[in-house]
Amino acid sequence: MSVTPRARTDRHRNPTAFTTALAKQAGLQLSVDYNEGDSFIVAGKRFFTARLLGDPMEITLRLLDRVGFYTKTGTLRWKYIGIPAGVWAALSPSLKRVVVIAMYRVEGGTEMVL
Repeated sequence: MSVTPRARTDRHRNPTAFTTALAKQAGLQLSVDYNEGDSFIVAGKRFFTARLLGDPMEITLRLLDRVGFYTKTGTLRWKYIGIPAGVWAALSPSLKRVVVIAMYRVEGGTEMVL
């Protein structure tokens, strides 16, 4: 089943709509930090949105601290934002939260209070 970005953020309490594959890469724990949410297909490949089980902001910040905004090959994880690892690491916790809130809005989220 394919869902809209809004549904993926709000229905899964996941402000940046990251996938279970990225959650696993970041070392998040299945059934502790996230469960498998709705599936969607990109370029013929099926992915699953991570349905977050705890504090969505805390989990998202932990993920971003671990995997960052770029893949190993240097491509953007999100097509609309890229923050170099050193810049992200230097941001205060409150500024990191502002970034996540901005990402949530770009992803179409409207229901969560972050």
